[in-house]
Amino acid sequence: MLNWIHLTAQQKLLGVVGIILCLCFILALFTSTVPGRTPPIGMPLMAIGWLLHPGAFAKGKRTVAWRGAPLLVKVVWAAGITALLVSVTAGVSRMLA
Repeated sequence: MLNWIHLTAQQKLLGVVGIILCLCFILALFTSTVPGRTPPIGMPLMAIGWLLHPGAFAKGKRTVAWRGAPLLVKVVWAAGITALLVSVTAGVSRMLA
């Protein structure tokens, strides 16, 4: 979606709807998570990063990869990876305790 100018109206609509759904899902996770636990927001952040990547809606053989990602996408993906690691670590520590 970072190549907004080159997208069709349908692609723009699908991208915006996808990002809104991911943000609503993250909000629902934060409100429904038991206090003291970390909400599992890593995967929605990864989905937002994929939706923001210019290669996601490009025609042809353009791939969605870290190497070709803009800085904003890399930051969102890094936050998603960090959130996934924190969530998994917290779950494992609760399981072993």
